[in-house]
This record gives sequence, structure tokens and C-alpha cells, in this order.
Amino acid sequence: MKKMIFTAAAFALLAGTGYAADRGIDMSINPTPALVGNTVRFVCTGTGEWQRTLRSALITIRDASDTVLISGQRMQIDGRTATFDYTVPADEMTGEWDFKCNLRDRRNKQAKRSPFTVTATATGGGSGGSAGSGDGTGTHPFITSYDGPATCIACHEIEAQDMLESLHMQWSGPTPDVTNISGNDGKGVNGINTFCTYAISSKGACFTCHVRADGNAPHAPSVNDIDCLMCHNDTYQRTFVADPNNTETVVNINDETKTYVFGLVDENGDYTTVPDYAKMPAGTTMVDLARNVHLPTRQSCLRCHAKAGGGDWTKRGDMGMNTAAPTVSEDVHMSADPGGADLTCTACHSFEGHKIGGRGIDLRQTEAANPKCTNCHAVAPHSDATLNRHAAGQVACQVCHIRKFGKGGATEMSRDWLQPTWNPTFCSGQGGFVGEEVKAANVKPEYVWFDGTSQVYSIGQTITADERGVYPMAKANGAPFDGKSQIVPIKRHFSIMPLHDSGKIVPPAIMWMFMTGDFDLAVRKGMEEEGMTGNYQLVDVDAEMLITHGVEPASMAPSCGECHDYSGMTPDGTGMVPFGQLGYHTWPAKVKDCTLCHERESLSWQGVHQRHAADGQGEGNLSCVSCHTDEPTGLVKPKSDLCNDCHGSKSWSGSELHKKHLEKGYQCVKCHKF
Repeated sequence: MKKMIFTAAAFALLAGTGYAADRGIDMSINPTPALVGNTVRFVCTGTGEWQRTLRSALITIRDASDTVLISGQRMQIDGRTATFDYTVPADEMTGEWDFKCNLRDRRNKQAKRSPFTVTATATGGGSGGSAGSGDGTGTHPFITSYDGPATCIACHEIEAQDMLESLHMQWSGPTPDVTNISGNDGKGVNGINTFCTYAISSKGACFTCHVRADGNAPHAPSVNDIDCLMCHNDTYQRTFVADPNNTETVVNINDETKTYVFGLVDENGDYTTVPDYAKMPAGTTMVDLARNVHLPTRQSCLRCHAKAGGGDWTKRGDMGMNTAAPTVSEDVHMSADPGGADLTCTACHSFEGHKIGGRGIDLRQTEAANPKCTNCHAVAPHSDATLNRHAAGQVACQVCHIRKFGKGGATEMSRDWLQPTWNPTFCSGQGGFVGEEVKAANVKPEYVWFDGTSQVYSIGQTITADERGVYPMAKANGAPFDGKSQIVPIKRHFSIMPLHDSGKIVPPAIMWMFMTGDFDLAVRKGMEEEGMTGNYQLVDVDAEMLITHGVEPASMAPSCGECHDYSGMTPDGTGMVPFGQLGYHTWPAKVKDCTLCHERESLSWQGVHQRHAADGQGEGNLSCVSCHTDEPTGLVKPKSDLCNDCHGSKSWSGSELHKKHLEKGYQCVKCHKF
């Protein structure tokens, strides 16, 4: 009995009625590649302007001889996503198979077809696993020699050009969602953060896992600098070539003399990377790896994203190396355990032309649309109308469905550069000093308003402290009840940073800190590199970071009583969400005692909302901000002129005046300034 695997390929056939350019189908298989004889899941997701949920989804599977093995079988539907589990017979022929999904919503239907290859040998690399080197008969058996990226580019010129222009390659890009930056910016251009500060000054320490094979050389990259295998073969490992002539001898804070060896750099500033065979299975060759490439898996993405900031789980707080195979409670989307969806990263972070969506708060660039829960789930996903009002309103899905972060490992909450701590793994295993890290696991998030845009500090800008005396280096934009912001969970990361007399943050030459443990020296070296003179002071800084991975099963969502005490004024600290801090308990006195528009009445807080709120289906039509607001500061124009906009002079009592206007559907801001 033969063992076989199949992998997804890349063409599509669109058909059906009601087709529109703004509606499509994403298709994938999990795990990919997978052994024939095992069960594989086919996933088809409606993207774009489909209705809230699919009405039907059918799948057809054909083998290499074009024989129909599965014809029009019903798929399992969840919102806009349909899945089908199928065990590929172990004695089937090799070759190119394909599957087709037919999706239908209330008004439209559409079909898409995608091929996959069935071979007689395993290439490894499941959705969360690691790709093996195989025996040379994998997805590209025709490759007989490997000459670096040129081997891939020979057949994939368009893909290489797309990758060259991507954020992953450039370390910079357009910043339309960062309101204090215009034009291109990023880690490679003016980028600085609260973790390892200024990546470009790290002498290659921050370049190790990134896809650009020549590090982050001063010149613009070319297609030959793309290390395709970093994303397309999980077995592949590389290392920078050490240069015994590129060294720095220092005396550190322990009065020890130590010589550090850095990477080989040519006359153009390019680093040199080579395969690290010591970290790959014995007998692995580059030809094996090139023959057995695969689409990115969870492991592919986590190669870099899990250890950002200098260690596993360190930076983001909602992912680490074990996210490749999480439990259902850690991440129901990525878990392959019973009850999990076993999705790859690209199931949500959709891509086109190697441009990948997903920005958060503290990142600068936007190169593709952000993932949305409604890409797969209905706008009204719950069977309870009250819960659906939350989902359609101001509470992001993550608030209820990601109740903790750092669930698979401790994540860094703060870093103090004045407390140098020796880390033997830093500086390519030569050891180095980092700031003291405070880490925590199973952390309850903070909550902020987020309208999808943010402010992120860029080198050269002036910065001021907020009301806490902290200098925010990444902060969500958003306001209560503005009609576009939602409450989201965040990790808040604290650090210290040098603030120059000019009001600008000094980008430290951070390698000097790593080598010596002397942060002042790193700052002074950074000032020299930037041409800055004068003095600096150390100030407290922080960064808000969106928590959006680690979605939990619906059974773990909070009950109403975990957030509300049913008084309408739940004190902060007694429930899950700090309502007062978020502005829910801010209102004019007459709103609080219900005498602004009528005589005092008595209703529960739920009854108040049901009667008055625009979505409460009562006689009122008020937006949230009509009640949840500060006292008005005046009228938008003189009273005589204001009234004449709609009618002649009339006389009403105070409460009657408001009642009449509210009955007409006018919001407070039509007449009042706040």
C-alpha cells in the first residue's frame, strides 16, 4: 500500500451566477502537505461582500485521471467558512488532483477550483509541523542543483518581484493607519520600539530570522536577496558567516574584557548567510530542501514571530513556539485537537502578491486588509439578541473570547535597561546583557478604545508625556461612543528610553548595551551616530499592543454577571471590564437622574437602554454619545439663529424642548457643543 501526500497549488476557476469582483473564495487544506491515508480538512471561506452566513456549500474532488471521487458533498458551514474532512485512499495514483467548492448565500452563488499534487513520498511540514528534507521526489523533483534564490526565481519571477516589494522584505511600507506618520516607515526606516529599541544598530542580531538573506544592508534589496526557504521549508536553517576580522573588544560592567565577533560584511554592506547544517537533520542537502518546498505553515510564521523581542513568547504575548500545536483552550482556531479548527496563519491573514494583512496598534505599515472575524463568522453570530448587540456594537469579539494572554508561556511586561542581566544566548551565542525583564503568564488584558488607527513613535519626532507622566510610543486612537471605535484587549509594555534635550528619543546603539551592559554608553554611541549633542534623561515609556491571537472556545466566554453587576454603574475592579475608565459612567447630572427630557422615572439599566437606545427597539433613537458624554459647553450657534434653522420662534419648557427634539430623531450634537 503506497503512502502519498498532497499539497495545495495555485490556480482558480470562477463560475456561477451573481459573481462580483468584490466577492471571492479562499481555499486551503489542513494539514498541508499531508499524508494520504490520513484525514485532511478542506476549507473554503467566502471573502468580500457575501451575506452574513452561507446557505449551502458543496465540494467535488477529482483524482489525477479526472475521476470524480467526491461529487457535490455537503460541507460543514460556520458563518462564511465551510469545511469537509476526507481521508485520501492510500492506493490512489499520483499526479495532479483538484477540488472545487460551490458556495451559496441568500442571493448569490460562486464556485472556485484549486489543484493539489499527490506524490508517493512525504515532504513533511503539516499545518503546524516541520517540513522534512524527503528523498528528492517532492513537489519540485526536477531540481538537480541549488544556486540560492536564483533557483526559485527561474520559475517564479512574478512571485519574487511581489515578495521584493513586500513588508517582510523591505522592513518598511505605507502607513495610512498611523496618524502621526506620513509616507513609508517601519522597523528598517526610523523604527524604534520598547523592546530591543533600534534594530538597525544591532549589528545583525535582529536580522537573524528575517527573510532578507543579506541582513538589512544599506542599499535597497534585489530579488536575489530573498531567502525563499525561510517561509517555504520549515526544515531549513541558516546562519550568518562570522568574520574573524570584524570584531570589537570591550570591557563590560563586570570589568571583564571580551572580544565579540560579528558577521562577514562585503563592500556593499551585505551580510552573508549560509545553511546551518548542524541544526538540520543529518544528510540534509539544499537540493532536498528546494525540491520539498511547501506553502507557509504555522511553524513557518512562528520561526520569526514567536521569538520576536529576544525570546519565546517575549514580545506579542499572544503567540509562542508552542502555538504551532496549541490546545483548544489556548487557541481554538489553530488547535488540531478535537474541537479546534486547525487553521494555518494564512487562513486569517490572507495574502495576495506576498502582501499580508494584519497590523494591530504598535506596527506602522499596512500593506493589505486586516483580518476580520466577519470574514468567516456572521455579523450576528450568537443565538441571543443581547449578545449580538454587543458583537455589532462597541465590544470587539476579542474582549469576550480572549480573556488572558501569555497562555502558552510567560511574556515580557517590562524591560529595565538600568538593570543589566546576562543572557548567554544573545549575540549569536556569544552572550550579552539585556535589560531586566519582568515576565508573566496568564495575564488579564487591559482594555482601550481603538478605531483602527494609532500613533507610533518614529525616530526624529518630538514626544511629550501623557497625564501619567509616561511617554507613549505606541497608542491606539479611539474615543468612547464615536461610532467607529471598539473596546479591544491589549498588552501594555513598559520600558525606559533616553529623551534628548530636544524632546526627541535617542535611538541607542543597542549592541553596545549587549556587549558591555552599560546603557549610558549605548545611548552616547547612538547620539554620535545621529549627530546629536547635549544631554538626555531617561524617561518611562510604554506601548499598547493589540491582543488578537489565542481565541478561546465559546464555552469559555464570560457570563453577563462577570462584567455587569446590574446596577448600571458597575465599579471598576469588580467586573471584567473597567466601565468607568472606558467612559461609560460619564454623563451630565440631568441624564443620570433622568430629568433632562422628562419627569424622573424608574427603570433598570437594561430597561433604560431598551427604551432609549437606537438599537434597543424602543421609542427612543439615541446614540450612545447622546447620554454618555460630558456636560455640554454651549450651543453650536446663538439660540435665535439656531432655532431659525428649522422653524420660527417657539417656546417650550426645558424638558419638553428636549423631548420634542429627541422625538424627531435629533442627536444632542445637533444643537450642543461638548
